[in-house]
Amino acid sequence: MKEIFEKLLANLKKQQPAVLVTVLSSSGSAPRGAGAHMLVGTTGTICGTVGGGRAEYESEKLAKAHLKQQTSGIKDFNLAPNDIEDLGMICGGRIKVIFTYFSPEVKMNQTVLQQLLQTMAAHQSGWLLFKLTAATMVLGFYSQASGFVGFEVAKEKLTAKPQTWQVEQQLFYSEPVSQNSKVYLFGGGHVSQALVPVLKPLNFYTVVYDNRAKFLTADYFPTADDLIVGDLTQLAQKITVTAADYAIVMTRGHQSDFDVERQLLKTPAFYIGVIGSHHKTAVHRRDLKVAGFSTSDIDRLNMPIGLKIGAETPAEIAISIAGQLVQRRAQK
Repeated sequence: MKEIFEKLLANLKKQQPAVLVTVLSSSGSAPRGAGAHMLVGTTGTICGTVGGGRAEYESEKLAKAHLKQQTSGIKDFNLAPNDIEDLGMICGGRIKVIFTYFSPEVKMNQTVLQQLLQTMAAHQSGWLLFKLTAATMVLGFYSQASGFVGFEVAKEKLTAKPQTWQVEQQLFYSEPVSQNSKVYLFGGGHVSQALVPVLKPLNFYTVVYDNRAKFLTADYFPTADDLIVGDLTQLAQKITVTAADYAIVMTRGHQSDFDVERQLLKTPAFYIGVIGSHHKTAVHRRDLKVAGFSTSDIDRLNMPIGLKIGAETPAEIAISIAGQLVQRRAQK
């Protein structure tokens, strides 16, 4: 997503117009949901996708037409295979797509995009906003640091998932484009080394925490957002785990895993996962109970961690864990 906004801003600075194609909503078996983006310039698609196939082909054609006409607009696509007005796709769903024309002459758009990218770089929560009236589109943005830029909406519309709503003749859209959640990986071993590069393109902010400095280097973790050397029995000295954060426990030993688990269960962490066997799970649940944690407390642990795909190697386990994080994020 960041690449799309970076290239859009670069185009505008070069005095080159562009059209941002955005899925506003979807139903049925649509290939992409709300928040999918594709950037189209005079020569065609620059980057991004709204799902591929005929829907994307027709979207690119429409984007080029809006680019030529210097207009914005909305189009509903029926992906069912039998309707006379459909796209001949087998998906069977529907998508509503907005085409936002960006003119280099509208300097506010560049201001909004710059603020959006600054918020993403700072790993803070921010929302992209659209306001459409007839063929006129207004771009907006909100973060706690910037406040509203472009125009304002009710703050209850700034939710964890994209949404659209109507006010008289105006259509509004809000989309979270940057969130302040982090994935803390406790332990810098083989699975962490395999997992961090998988999480990066999935837009997870990763922090690797270990008491072994030799593992926390750019050679082992070239794509990690942060590396922290600290005492595994004193996490609060270095970090504060919030209700937006994910925690993955895979240190080098069962005792250090247990130490981290006890501390994490006293935080409001959104997700806590622990690597290990079913035997380890049973032992840790028993010991946590003895340590004074309730059953409901202990049930917060996803242990053994990951989706059940028969994973064995570090690379396979990384896919299993990443899949579970994506699943939980979608549920959130």
